[in-house]
Amino acid sequence: MPRLFRRAADQLAGAAPGWLVETVRPAPAPLRWGPMLRTAVAVTTPLILGVAAGQVVAGLLPAMGAMTASVSDRGGSYRARTILMGAAGLAGGLGYLAGALINGHGWWAVLVLVVVSVVSALISTVGATGSMAGLQLLVMAVIGAGIEVPGSPGQNALMFVLGAGWAVALAVAGWPARPRAAEEAAVIAVYRSLSLLFSGRDPDALVAFDITLKNGYETVLGARSRAAGTDPERRRLVALLNQASLVRNALISLDHEGREPPGEAAETVEELTESLAGGCEPPRPRRCECGSPALRALCSAVREAVELVSGSEVAAGQLPYEPVGHGHRLRAMWEKMWYGHLTRVYTVRLALCMGAAAAISELDLFERSYWTSLTVALVLKPDFGSVFARAVQRALGTFAGALIGTAVLLVVPYGPAILIPIAVFAALLPYGMQRNWGLMSTFQAPLVLLLVDLLTHGGPRLAEIRLLDTLIGCLIVLLLGYLPWSASWEAPVGPQFAEVLSAVADYLRHAFDPRDGTRAAHLRKAYDALADLRTVFQRAVTEPPAISGRITTWLPALVSLEQLTDASAATAVRTDHGMPPPSEEAVHAVVTALEDIAAGIRAGRTPSKPELPEEEALERVNSALYRLRDTVSENRSG
Repeated sequence: MPRLFRRAADQLAGAAPGWLVETVRPAPAPLRWGPMLRTAVAVTTPLILGVAAGQVVAGLLPAMGAMTASVSDRGGSYRARTILMGAAGLAGGLGYLAGALINGHGWWAVLVLVVVSVVSALISTVGATGSMAGLQLLVMAVIGAGIEVPGSPGQNALMFVLGAGWAVALAVAGWPARPRAAEEAAVIAVYRSLSLLFSGRDPDALVAFDITLKNGYETVLGARSRAAGTDPERRRLVALLNQASLVRNALISLDHEGREPPGEAAETVEELTESLAGGCEPPRPRRCECGSPALRALCSAVREAVELVSGSEVAAGQLPYEPVGHGHRLRAMWEKMWYGHLTRVYTVRLALCMGAAAAISELDLFERSYWTSLTVALVLKPDFGSVFARAVQRALGTFAGALIGTAVLLVVPYGPAILIPIAVFAALLPYGMQRNWGLMSTFQAPLVLLLVDLLTHGGPRLAEIRLLDTLIGCLIVLLLGYLPWSASWEAPVGPQFAEVLSAVADYLRHAFDPRDGTRAAHLRKAYDALADLRTVFQRAVTEPPAISGRITTWLPALVSLEQLTDASAATAVRTDHGMPPPSEEAVHAVVTALEDIAAGIRAGRTPSKPELPEEEALERVNSALYRLRDTVSENRSG
């Protein structure tokens, strides 16, 4: 950014309230040319074929299908990406079919859209794939009901799905050459982040490593298949992730002993990283100082990682999660869908807002008011982040995008030349998604304007209509789906905080038995729950002060909880390598205290002060636990 514009931006940031700055601040992200080029090709190819055939409108729905699948791509293994993008494309096709069948049916269309919104909300609760499929089901139902496209509804829905399939084919085109590319890249990223921990273990570095490790597990385990248990390469990658976690915990143990990690270990991890990236041969094991339990733990973890990279056998039972059958997954999804309080609240909010938006559309109060319903569907997705932040970002992003779209429609004549800006905006969508919702809306708004203009020849006035309808949709969300609901004004930290405490307590039940093969699974669940809690805090800073102020009072307790989790893992590592383990009575006392704090948070009461036996092995754990209890109590009393 030029210095003049940077200075102006800094002055505006200084004048705006802090919560508003955080709401619109884009996250730093690099330009990823691969996804950008792929999205541009996916969206524009159907349009180019339509122009070549003299029927540019015929390429419109396939282009929209390709855009839907492309924006659903969240990375990961080829299998996970295919499932996510394919589910979004199929759901979008079904949604379009339902919407097109009710096009022009008056108030029946309003009723059907409300029913579709209920189905969408229920589907959205069952995970990332369900969330994306539910969103596209509703979005395309609105488009089908609001825009009349030449051709039969069934044929048009099929063309949409074919366009989505084209985008999926482009996304997985590299699979035959490198079927494990995503998983290998995730493991390499973990070891690069691990190398940074040798030079400093400040909280930010640990959090960055934990996020990278969580992504690594999700990517590698997301590639599983029915034969995954016998897949030796996948088991090797999971084992490497396990070793990285052990090295991390050993480094924290060294801090507890007041020691610095030996330089040989740091050099070995760097060489491991280069070897995984294909830059050199696997390193040879170095002699390592083993004068303390933490040093022995570090040397052992690094040595076993070297052996894995060198091709040694992976021991059975290396997976960090227990195998879960399809029946268990389906039951968990069913319970979450039908019995979750948040599911019911979200379903009612979405149905209410969609009913209001569809009614406005039916009353013909505004031109092309189906965009109002689209805005409601896109903004009212709490699993995508703060509803308030998304409404603000959507409004600001659409305003900027409408101005850009107007300029393009004024400059570029109708015809094949319009495909050039369409390709540019399509390419920018993945970049905008990385930064924030508002920036993605800035690129999506002109792209949609240009696609609609191909069908309607509406010209520059489309931008004005789009902006007005978007603002109305954002107002509906804020007035009906946000402000009246008490859940919008509550700090959602407590339940997730209690979940982390329970997960740490569950880990400690198994942590000091070296024969227990489930220890790695319980530890990862504790760190995963902690990562989810951090996400709650990150979203909190984009809420208005009435909400963010209450949530940030939990920050001292979060720091204490992170210290407790790290101290538990580090203590277990040291006891595995020579330090006398704590007694069962002492571990039981810590577990009981953790569960009491969790129960107190769930019940809204101040937890009682724990009585913990003084044992050297649990000194760090007990100290962190006392701090945690005190910070939770202060938050409750405040």
